[in-house]
Amino acid sequence: MANLLIRLTSTPYGTSDAADGLDFAIGATNYGHHVTLLFEGNGLWQLIHQSPPDKGVKNHSKRLKSLTFFDIDACYYSEQDRLSLGITQDKLSPVVSKAEQGDITSLINNSDHVVTF
Repeated sequence: MANLLIRLTSTPYGTSDAADGLDFAIGATNYGHHVTLLFEGNGLWQLIHQSPPDKGVKNHSKRLKSLTFFDIDACYYSEQDRLSLGITQDKLSPVVSKAEQGDITSLINNSDHVVTF
């Protein structure tokens, strides 16, 4: 099957983009695709534990912790974006690894398809 790179660039709450991105990633694994996640820009805010703003909204932090159950273990964040946003590494979810600009270029080049949310 295909190697998919899913770029998550939206905050966890406020729009459905972050949840849609995770739903897409999980759904893709159900069809046998290999999924890699890359958190960039405002998407890094998804990696900081936050409670949902309203009842009935899925807890994004809990969903991130469940990714390994769906065979999604290749998760990265943009180190350049982390620095520009002023987010300290200790605040980030432990499910992700650092990716420098060269690493990001390799992730894109080694993917069959790139989808951005």
